Amino acid sequence: MIHEQSIFVNEDRRDFLFYGSLEMVRSDHTKRVISVLAVIVLVFSMFSFPALAEESSESDSATETIEDLGNPVVGLLDPDPYGVPVSGAHSYLIYDTLSDTMLIGKDYDARREPAAITQIMTVLIALEELELSDKITITKDMYESIPKEYVRIGFTEGEIITVEQCIYACLLKSANDACMALAIQISGSESAFVKEMNSRAEELGCTSTHFTNPYGRSDDEHKTTCRDMALILKESLRHPDFRAISTSASFTIEPTNKFNDKRVLNNANRFVSTPSTAYEYYIGGKTGYTENAGYTIIAGAEKDGRCLIGIMLGAEDAERRYEALVDLLEYCFNSYTTTMVEENEMEGAVNTAVAQIGAALSETNLSVSETSLSICKYYSVKSDLANDGYSNEVDLSELVIDPKKDVQEFVLPIYRRFSNSEAYRIGDLKIVISNGTVVPVPTEKAEDASEIDIGSILLIVSIVLVLTFILILAVILLVKMMKKRKFNKHHRNPTIL
Repeated sequence: MIHEQSIFVNEDRRDFLFYGSLEMVRSDHTKRVISVLAVIVLVFSMFSFPALAEESSESDSATETIEDLGNPVVGLLDPDPYGVPVSGAHSYLIYDTLSDTMLIGKDYDARREPAAITQIMTVLIALEELELSDKITITKDMYESIPKEYVRIGFTEGEIITVEQCIYACLLKSANDACMALAIQISGSESAFVKEMNSRAEELGCTSTHFTNPYGRSDDEHKTTCRDMALILKESLRHPDFRAISTSASFTIEPTNKFNDKRVLNNANRFVSTPSTAYEYYIGGKTGYTENAGYTIIAGAEKDGRCLIGIMLGAEDAERRYEALVDLLEYCFNSYTTTMVEENEMEGAVNTAVAQIGAALSETNLSVSETSLSICKYYSVKSDLANDGYSNEVDLSELVIDPKKDVQEFVLPIYRRFSNSEAYRIGDLKIVISNGTVVPVPTEKAEDASEIDIGSILLIVSIVLVLTFILILAVILLVKMMKKRKFNKHHRNPTIL
């Protein structure tokens, strides 16, 4: 389309220059004026004809666009994995962030109490809305309501601390008073912040999460799922500060206006602090525990360009949860492959499908007038399948065309089929079939384009008016110059001998 538009514009400019040159005369003055007019006409053509060319491009019979398609896999990629490690938890999930795919899991949509991994959401909102250097003045409502058996840093009323210190205290020590300080600093009250937590969770795609407090206090109404928490951590890991803080071995809070000693915070997460359970691919996460929730853990791991998130809710053993989660993450790194889908890989399958449809329509007045492609940017598959090769195909089995309808739209799934005949949906081909005379109902995007055309028309009209005015001035100037020349010719000064 761009190439045809350029040709159209260039041909029109050449025509105008040619016709303009036929009007040139020998008079020097006239040549100058006509030259000016020619330039004006050239400028006019530059402004007006691209718009005409754009209009002509809209009538092209077939167009193709590429759009991103979300992961079409519903549920687990592998519902019955072979040789999967034992989790030791009521619920677990391993999630691939690149392909947006849940690889393996158990009861991953069961609603359970998350305990202190709740604080990931509080920290996420703090990173989004506050600066690390912002000051917080501690008030009683930031710590008085916290149960005595819950972890605290021990902030006192009137003490001035920073957002950064609070985030370190949350992620390294599960400090509930630091978490409350962030919540009230952001929203003014715990209840107002909880509303913001739930709203943000919904924005991230969480469908089964309801928070009642910022730090994970045990509550029958305070529940989430493995799937939802994976989405929350995925967003948190987009923040470099979250990664850096949650993987720090320790942090020191310097003396404040109310506390004279240093507070040294050692990371309680054994992926960082304990050599026997350290995990080199760990990039951030959190642990938690309450009597009702049991042991909880969530972690991101990055390896060979891939990022997986593992989460366990209701684990039975504090130390075993680390080992089990590493086993599950490593199982998925080794058993599944995540690959980028290249647009040019779809060309053969799309051309074949369009040709087959065209052949079927050969005895009608219908034809494929538009095509558009939506593909997954990444997809995950079992590693053994990926190594044996694959083919791409457009599924035409459900395509039913009505020869009496002028315009019809269809969305055809595109599958990647592997050597064992197992197929994964990796995209959609949208086609419009019409008789070539009826224009499809404009989409929202097309309406925006029409508004731009109206603006272009108004601009052209304004330019025409200005150029017309300039042309009139040029003609007047030409007439005056010719009269002056004629006067000088007949009223020369007398010659003195």
